Amino acid sequence: MKSKLHTLSPATIVLTLLLSGCTYPTSESAHQPGMQDMTPQPITLAEPALTSPALPVATTEPAPAAPPAAANTSDKVSLASAEPAAKSEPPVSEVKPAPAKPKIDIRDPYNQAKPTLLGLTLNSSKESVTTRYGKPSEQFVMDEDSDPITVLDYKDFLVGFNKKNQLTFIDIRSAEINPGLNGLKLGQSTSQVYEALGKPDTNTSFVLTYKSTGAVLKLDVDPKTDKVNSIKLFTLQE
Repeated sequence: MKSKLHTLSPATIVLTLLLSGCTYPTSESAHQPGMQDMTPQPITLAEPALTSPALPVATTEPAPAAPPAAANTSDKVSLASAEPAAKSEPPVSEVKPAPAKPKIDIRDPYNQAKPTLLGLTLNSSKESVTTRYGKPSEQFVMDEDSDPITVLDYKDFLVGFNKKNQLTFIDIRSAEINPGLNGLKLGQSTSQVYEALGKPDTNTSFVLTYKSTGAVLKLDVDPKTDKVNSIKLFTLQE
């Protein structure tokens, strides 16, 4: 036997084994569990893993972006809270109240023998006027060649002083104050002037004047309306 096997070629031996296996199959070997496990099941399981379309979809799908709504909302809230501070009004301490009007105190009403206006007599001192009516709203100087006049502006009236600080004129500017002319005020008619002061020394269509020793009371009248629009008392220049 040994000599006969050694004389056969390897190819002949393999062919002989294959032919014998195919020619004489046994029923037991075909139905054994071990033989079913040897079938190419691992190959069929590996192929879907390689060709599965789910893997590329999962890896290429971009991550969802975070919604910017929360950041925008907070930004709007912070800007809205900052707006009232930018439009805030100045503190109450910085608001300057309007100066109070001086209280008119008529102690000596006008009479032609001793002419007064606002209860003030011409040639009164500057100190006596500011003591009576307080600090003026403004002060300025009217330059005159011979005698500069310092003017105190109380808005409703003006008073002027010469270089000796003596009162030289009083000018009424408001119909809201009582100048002390027996009830006569700016805006009233010439007939009311006659009732309050009597007949003037001079009477034109524009001016009524009442002369006293060293002083003149002058009332300017609008001829169209017949209303008094200016009342002045000033020293008479010699």
